[in-house]
This record gives sequence, structure tokens and C-alpha cells, in this order.
Amino acid sequence: MLKLHSKNTLLSVTILGALTACGGGGSTPTAAEPATANPPPASGTPAQTPVSNFSYNKILGEYTTQQWDAIALAKIVDSGSTLNSEYIQDMAVSLTENGQRYAITARGGSNGNITLDYSWTVNTDGSETTVALYDPSGFQFANSYQQPITGAELNVSTYDSTWLASQGLEYVDGAAAQATYTGNDPVHTLPIIYGEFTESGDVKTTANQDFTLLPDMLFQYWDNDRSTSTTLVAKGSGNINVNYESNAVTGTVVLNKFYNYADVFNGNTSYTLVAGIPNLTITLVDGTLVDGQITATLDTTVVVTSNGTLSGEGYLKGALFGPEGNELGATLFLLQDNEDTHSYFYWDTTGIVLGQ
Repeated sequence: MLKLHSKNTLLSVTILGALTACGGGGSTPTAAEPATANPPPASGTPAQTPVSNFSYNKILGEYTTQQWDAIALAKIVDSGSTLNSEYIQDMAVSLTENGQRYAITARGGSNGNITLDYSWTVNTDGSETTVALYDPSGFQFANSYQQPITGAELNVSTYDSTWLASQGLEYVDGAAAQATYTGNDPVHTLPIIYGEFTESGDVKTTANQDFTLLPDMLFQYWDNDRSTSTTLVAKGSGNINVNYESNAVTGTVVLNKFYNYADVFNGNTSYTLVAGIPNLTITLVDGTLVDGQITATLDTTVVVTSNGTLSGEGYLKGALFGPEGNELGATLFLLQDNEDTHSYFYWDTTGIVLGQ
């Protein structure tokens, strides 16, 4: 578990462009030209032809009681007075779907002796405040549900089923939960992936497999004045390769599209790219596959700009999902390291990737 010392509290930060609600804070970056519209989603779900002998439930079904397999990490902004934030790499998380209700429990401890222990019930039947979230082309890709809890506001978001189907994803989903306490202090953010893990006996044992990734991240930085925070939604592309003979996992995640936090979170149906943010190439290091579970450390390719270099390191935890492991999901975070010389006083990024 990594601990870092940031220089400002988050301002009601909710993770992921796809997975958040509530307006953001901080400075407003300069808008660039409108983003090129994403191609229209495919009609229906692309056909898959698994030959698995195992049975799996699809994410897009409706279930009276379905406990999904889940993986989460947590970002903790614990005190505005000490300006500390920490990450928990190993959260114990449970996510159960009951019709139009999700029951989520999450527990874990940081190396700074902070313990999170939550039990939430989220209704998706319209009884809670719901914000529809859109991509820059105006296609809805997520729903965010908001409710008050003791001393805080809870936001829980999941991808829209139509968007998942348009991406050919059937067995893995992504979500985010965030508790923002009075005065934005503390803020607890949990990126979550869930679905049905591939059974160990169903994981391939030969050849390689490439997964095309859909990254969805929150990117935040503080200016050199050490008080101005800017929060962005970061998207891009990526690839993960799994070698089933050696159990080695390699790949990269590229973040090259950045959008204003509030534009996404407020449910706007169109918005523009933000200019002046260096692209980030995140490389998986020492990635391994064990019984369908994936772990890797992360490293950024140092990006040289007129304002210096961006350099960072982090952690990824994920799994294979569904028949023969043909879908993938992972949570990850990346933190500024000591080799960074950029004019940003501090930066970090956290979120999820889904792939097939």
C-alpha cells in the first residue's frame, strides 16, 4: 500500500469519467477545439463463440439475488489539515445485485492506519437522485446515483447497459463509489470492477491473448501555488497481452484525451477536449496471471514537455471474466514519483480499464 503526501484536499472528487456524479472544483482549464465525435455504437452485442464447459451469468441480465465477484482499491483523502492522501491496494469488497438494488460492502486498511468499513444499499429504480452521463458525442455511457449518508454524500455509478453492449462486454462491469464528507474532508473513493471471474479450470493454458482496453480515469493536478486543484476525466486506449504458457502479463495504457470534470459530471451531452495536458503512457511491469487474477506494478514513460517531465509509478489489480477469460477488468492508480520535474506541484490518476 502506497502512501503519498498531496498538497490540497480533493474538492468532491468522483472517480472516472464514466463513473461519477456531483460537480467538481478547482481551476477551469482552457477548452480546445471540440472533440471528434466517437463512432456510433455497434448495434447489439458482437457475437462471441466461447467453447467453455463452465456456466457464467451475464452482467446485462436481471437477477433477484446475484453476488458478483468484485475487485476494488481505495483512494483516501483523510484530513485537510495534514493534506495526506493514501491508497489501499487490497480492499475486501462484495457487490450483490437484487433486482433494482445493489448492496455493496467494502473494507480495508491503509499503511497509515486508516480503516474503511462500509455497507451501502443503492437503488436504481428512480427513488434516488440519478444523473445520466454522456460521452463527447452525446451517447449515454453511465448512470450515477446519489444519496445522503451520515455526515456525507454518497455517489455510486455504473456503466449504462446499452453502452456495455455496444462495446461487446457481457461479463464484466465497472463501478465507482465515493463518500464525500462535510467540508470535503475526508473523501473516500473506490473504483470497482465486478462480474463473474473466469474459473481457474477455464483459463487457457497455451498461446497469447491480446485485450483491447477502454481506460476511464480521474486525473488531478495541483499548480505550483500549491492551492489550485484541477480535476479532469482522462480517457484513451491500451492493450494488455496475456501469455498463458508463462503467465506473464504485459501491456500499456495511454491517456490522451482529457475533459473538464464538471462538464462530464453535470450530465452535459457535449463538451470539448482540454488542451495542454501531456499524454501519459502507462506501462505494466512484472505483470502476472495466477488462477485468472492479474497483478502488475506500473510505470509511466517519462513525457518531456516545455514545462518538464512527467514521471510516475503505481499498481494494477484485475482479473479475467466470463467464458475462457475472454474479457478483462482492472483497477489501477498512478502517482507522481521522485523523477518528475513537471511544473505541476503534484499529480495522480486513478480509475479502471475494461477490455476484450
